[in-house]
Amino acid sequence: METTGSSAEPTARSFVTDGEEVILARDAVGVKQLYIDESEEGVAFASEKKALWKIGMEGRRIPPGCIVKLGRPGRESKIKIKKVLGLKVRRGRRIENEERALKAYQKSLVEAVKKRTEELDRAGIIFSGGVDSVLVAKLASNFTEVKCYTAGVEGSSDVEYARAAAERMGFELEVRELNLRDVEKCLPEVIRAIEDRSFNQVEVAIPVYASVELASRDVKVMLTGQGADELFGGYPWYRSILEKLGRHEMENYMVKDLEMLYRETLEREDKITMAHSIELRVPYLDPGVIDTAFRIDSRLKVRDERDELGKYIHRLLACRLGVERSIAFRPKEAAQHGSGMHDVLVEIARKNGFDEELVRELNYSAEKSIEERLGSSVRYGYLFSKGGWRIPDFAQLYLDCIALETGVLKEELSEVAEIVESAGVVG
Repeated sequence: METTGSSAEPTARSFVTDGEEVILARDAVGVKQLYIDESEEGVAFASEKKALWKIGMEGRRIPPGCIVKLGRPGRESKIKIKKVLGLKVRRGRRIENEERALKAYQKSLVEAVKKRTEELDRAGIIFSGGVDSVLVAKLASNFTEVKCYTAGVEGSSDVEYARAAAERMGFELEVRELNLRDVEKCLPEVIRAIEDRSFNQVEVAIPVYASVELASRDVKVMLTGQGADELFGGYPWYRSILEKLGRHEMENYMVKDLEMLYRETLEREDKITMAHSIELRVPYLDPGVIDTAFRIDSRLKVRDERDELGKYIHRLLACRLGVERSIAFRPKEAAQHGSGMHDVLVEIARKNGFDEELVRELNYSAEKSIEERLGSSVRYGYLFSKGGWRIPDFAQLYLDCIALETGVLKEELSEVAEIVESAGVVG
């Protein structure tokens, strides 16, 4: 059962009680997750659904920015939920001057990193070699010792970029290169840790899981670069939205992506770090950074329809703070492709007897199995930009089978469980 967040993440989940009633709270962004459920025996809450599964409850998510009042057992309504906080997105006067924007952003980001690192002897960095993680590592190194961790398929571009960036920036880096056997072996652990079986979630989770597993021997706190793409327009489809729907709609999509980040990324990565007794800290999602980012005119983020990189002011600040320009302005590559995980998962599924013919025989489709689309690329990115974001049906069926065996896919709650059992290939 989770209690309070650290002083470095003051907006994390927390609870207070007077001995009679309990008040729970979840931060406005959803950096930390919170689940709750009730039965005739009482009310339970936890930071992971697994804790509630053990006592026969399923667990429902408390949305970000909500407080929950738990009454004494025996009352008619034990749980009362109220939304009290939301993301502050300023729609008024914007910072349009490049120099003013750089100064404001630098001030807020340096302070965000400082308060998450200055009391630490060492901090770990989830490191891809891209501008977001490199900038976090650079700033953190001003306040504490840092060590970077990365993982990916042998020879993948993320591993090579991470090595090159760490060498050029002078960071200590530990790398784990994964082969097919490594990935296949860790799949049940990853699915159980993130409490999710969606192909798109699992393929991103595996390299993070492997990186954090490495770090667990050395550090108790890790920093991540999550949030920068949503705040500064880093996804390639933002340019397409700008071209087809206009700047106002592009800004709306960016806000919505930030509001959805807790479900699509933050919960997944916090569960991974918790599984290894590590606290994850997210400096780009500091309230001061968020406020500053949305005061900066979006023309300083995605400059026009020809801007293929995005995050212009973010990349410019990285250069100003000592990140090499070739790193700061490197094009973004999706984590599942940069790590090589997408193709490896497909290959593993085929190796285990899952293919297009099997899903046809079973009348199975990933779209019916996975009801909630997570990740902006899956929710809407495919409408505006080229990319292979469709979940391979047979690969999803393979993950469903593993999820059923690990208890993440509940037989009594899912219609697809019967189809999965009939596959009879895994286990």
